[in-house]
Amino acid sequence: MLIVFGIYLFIIIGFWAKKIFKEVEGKTLVILSTYFLQPFLTLWVIMLIPLNYDLIISPISYLIAVFFAFIFTFLFSLILKDKKERIIVSLTPLIGNTGNLGIPLSYALFGEIGASIATIINLANIFFIYSFGIFFFAKGEYSFKGAFKKIIKIPVIWFGILALTLNILGVKFSAEVMKILQMGAFASIVVQLLIFGVYLADVKFKEVNFKLNLIVLINKFLIFPVIAYFVLHFFNLKPLYFKAVLLEVLTPLAVTNVNLAALLNLYPHKVAYLVVLTSVLFIGIAFVFLYFIKG
Repeated sequence: MLIVFGIYLFIIIGFWAKKIFKEVEGKTLVILSTYFLQPFLTLWVIMLIPLNYDLIISPISYLIAVFFAFIFTFLFSLILKDKKERIIVSLTPLIGNTGNLGIPLSYALFGEIGASIATIINLANIFFIYSFGIFFFAKGEYSFKGAFKKIIKIPVIWFGILALTLNILGVKFSAEVMKILQMGAFASIVVQLLIFGVYLADVKFKEVNFKLNLIVLINKFLIFPVIAYFVLHFFNLKPLYFKAVLLEVLTPLAVTNVNLAALLNLYPHKVAYLVVLTSVLFIGIAFVFLYFIKG
């Protein structure tokens, strides 16, 4: 149980750092993490263990669960009359914080293998966000060409491909090189948690929409996990991989949802509130999850 508090400790540090020192910029931390530290993390975790069936099928099963869940979240969204709220209800529950929160938490709970699984899941999530995700958010007005340009600018994608290629070829780094990568990886994990806290401190919301919030919570913490549970069982993943992927499914809404909502004028203040709400509720959900995986 203490490990969950440890994860949120760094989030709280980031939160209060921004509240106390207004000059703290989340964007600077994002640049530092995305372009300099996450490549270390990606190389380290993917090169830790040889690729196997479960490690390869984990991101595939995750994406299949996402698309199956989308069918149900979309149908559930038809309860709402507002078209913009339908988009929020359909998509935001499927874009979880698999990077800033998912990777550190998976590493804390499952060790190095957990970090490897979470990193590959995060790569799959990035592809989903900047392809189908952003296209659906924009209601078909956003071009796939534009989305593709965003993907190729993300270094972690290229380092992920490099690490997977080296792993498949059987290339192994020396212990000294792995130690250097590990230092960068640990720095990345902490900075990602700080970023999450800084962005939460910047969140501003103006209203609470009970119906919208309830449907998003049901989609996020009930429909998506239940569908993922059956999909993961279908692929017969080993218990550790099963639990690690399910943890990524349960992660709260990513701050990316707020950025997309603001960019495309889809009630960003409502989405921001949902990010905070799901992040707070996730504390209790994480304890329940921890109880069952240890049971």
